[in-house]
Amino acid sequence: MKTAFDFSKKLLMSAVVVAAFFLSGNAVASDNEEKESEPIKVCAIPQLYDYLEEYRKEYTHDKLDITYASSTMIYASVINKQMNCDIFLGNDQKFPARYINMGLADSSSFGNFTRTALTLFSVTSIIDSNCDVLNKDIYSKIIMPSPKYNVSGFAATQIIELYSKNNPKLKEKITYSDNEYSALTSIVNGYAMLVFLPYNMVIDNKLTQKGSFCLFSDTEYEPINYYYLIFKNNKNVKATTRFKDYLFSDKSRLILKKHGYK
Repeated sequence: MKTAFDFSKKLLMSAVVVAAFFLSGNAVASDNEEKESEPIKVCAIPQLYDYLEEYRKEYTHDKLDITYASSTMIYASVINKQMNCDIFLGNDQKFPARYINMGLADSSSFGNFTRTALTLFSVTSIIDSNCDVLNKDIYSKIIMPSPKYNVSGFAATQIIELYSKNNPKLKEKITYSDNEYSALTSIVNGYAMLVFLPYNMVIDNKLTQKGSFCLFSDTEYEPINYYYLIFKNNKNVKATTRFKDYLFSDKSRLILKKHGYK
């Protein structure tokens, strides 16, 4: 026969089980909150520095740990397990494609968040707004970032192909630099009179405050897009997704526009 004591005992055991369940749930929640409070590890190319540093001031949802390096350096560090990234930001889509092919990310975690224009810049005043200087023979050298390693360099080759139809001598004047920064340094030091650069580097650089530049139409070359990629090994999924979504916010778009992006 069951007694009142047996019934009370069952109630007590049930209460213990329920309490243990909620305590366990709270522990898991606390664990997750602790993980979410870890800084988001952002791996980005240096061209995004001015934008991201201003973005960082506006973004108050999570802590950010931003590392700036070339896409090649980030890639080498990631595959050699020398660097952990929650999200990658860059302008060369072959690197996100490599990460996806290696199983380090899914295609669903990849996308385009902005783009910039291609410009022709000179420390002199010889460039007009229509870039008509490319049809003239008043300069000896044009420098561009190597199209093999730089998206802006590839875009520049398309412009050269287009304008060389009217000015066949144009191709003879082309010289290449390793990257956009060395191209800019070369023209400032007088190595060439004209240089192809992405607009964000012209508008956001003390070295380009004096001189002249023109913008090419998006229809004349393949767009210089900037991409995000969220990695699979991400321990801050919720926070990283929030960071990615904020890239598309009105505040972010205003900062992008200020720094030469669209």
